[in-house]
Amino acid sequence: MGVVVAALAAGCAVLAVFLSGGAVRPDRPDLEVALVAAASVLAALLTFGKSTGARVSALVFAAGATGWAIYCLSTDLGSGTPGSSTAVLAIAAVVTLVVAGLPRPVRWWFAVPLVAVLAAGTVTAVTTVPGLAVRSTTAGPGTVVTAPALADRVTTAPWSWTPSSPVLDVVAAGAGVAVAGTGGGVTALDGPTGAVRWTYARPGAHVRALVPTPDGLLLLAVFAPRDGGKGRHHLTILDAFTGVPVQETVIDDVHGPDLLAPTSTVLPSLTYLGNNDFRVDALDLRTGSPLWSWKAPEGCVSPFALPASGRDVVLAPLLCQDRIGVLGLDERTGTPRWEHRLPVARPSDEKADYYLHSSPGGGKVSLSLRYSGLASGKDTDVVLDAATGTLLSTMDPKAPARITLGPVAVSEHDENGKTTAATLDGGTAVDLAACPDRRAQATTPTAYLRLCGSPGGGMVVHRQELDGSPASTLPVSWPPSGELIGGLLSGSGRHTLVPAPGALVAARAGDTPVVGFPAARP
Repeated sequence: MGVVVAALAAGCAVLAVFLSGGAVRPDRPDLEVALVAAASVLAALLTFGKSTGARVSALVFAAGATGWAIYCLSTDLGSGTPGSSTAVLAIAAVVTLVVAGLPRPVRWWFAVPLVAVLAAGTVTAVTTVPGLAVRSTTAGPGTVVTAPALADRVTTAPWSWTPSSPVLDVVAAGAGVAVAGTGGGVTALDGPTGAVRWTYARPGAHVRALVPTPDGLLLLAVFAPRDGGKGRHHLTILDAFTGVPVQETVIDDVHGPDLLAPTSTVLPSLTYLGNNDFRVDALDLRTGSPLWSWKAPEGCVSPFALPASGRDVVLAPLLCQDRIGVLGLDERTGTPRWEHRLPVARPSDEKADYYLHSSPGGGKVSLSLRYSGLASGKDTDVVLDAATGTLLSTMDPKAPARITLGPVAVSEHDENGKTTAATLDGGTAVDLAACPDRRAQATTPTAYLRLCGSPGGGMVVHRQELDGSPASTLPVSWPPSGELIGGLLSGSGRHTLVPAPGALVAARAGDTPVVGFPAARP
């Protein structure tokens, strides 16, 4: 009976080689796992021998494989992004060690429990070990039916939340904001009150990106293993209201949100086909299953251009012999819904540059095209309706509209790296003198907001009304900067100003409290 148990354990060791190793071991087979599995299989084979040398050798190999497997499992759990491969391998190695150390012959009444332990351990390892790295609390399903409206006019009595680890980023999602910290955690705060709604953490991992869907219902959190990983990261998609994981997968490495451009229901990604041509693939955010793939028609290519998506369209660049432009692909089917095209007078070997941005909520997209083969310079810098492709406005190439700041775009003229003039949608001039030390900016339907450094070292939120009424300021009570951790993940510098559901939130990278000004009642 002992040889039967050893054979089954060897089979589990081989199985472990082909199981997911998570972001920390993205390769299948992983070399280290394969070596440990080989040692465990060799130990199992040696248990078939009847000589003392074979039995001693089996025990030595089994002990070595067990120690190595347990070390791998401990390392994987400590990375914050484990898979199930090393857990199954450890179970198989331990059972092999027990069999190798038992006197011959192994009685059935001892072998049967070992087989049960092997089977139960393998199933448990596959189903539960990847989740052991997670520490989370949820708000509970159905807690909030609808999110508060995005804050516009706010009260002068802010709430303050002190993070347990330095802040990496803050984004609007769900019923308020989500805060990423250096401890591998994400915390959701209620907009009106600043209370913690839910938490999700992978201790040992590093948060690499935190991106909400345009509708704010889902939150994409990307985690890198403790050692940085081997070119792969762990993506967890969370319900923004409750913190309940919707689905998880391993994706290519991400540095900030530069490769994440979700619509409300899909995450597009690019696959290189050669000759500056990329295929667009769409992953369903809730099920994790591939929905569709799109590639440029014959005679055309789709150059690299992520990230930007509309609320329900995926943007795909297109370059052909006679035209250049951008397609809006339906998020559910991948079929072209609209095309913004410009004529090409002569094909050029020079690279075509696409600069795509989307507004919060995904209602508008801005496009700037640079290509030497264009027939004219008309409509190269435009703002489009994301759903229909309708041209909403054209932009000055020297002062493109920044639609990412909110519902009102800001156009800035820079000279030698310094802003010399700025205007808002509708032609309202920005009062630059009112905020000479701007740290962050955002817009609401009625105002242009700036987070400004004051001469005394403090911070204020300056509000410039769009209707020309007097401006106002709100003080932000922050202590002097402590630990410096660089900029926020979103790439907006060290400070951010977020008009979120129920509150206007100000944050700074590092160990600084997050401050929220609750929305004023109508």
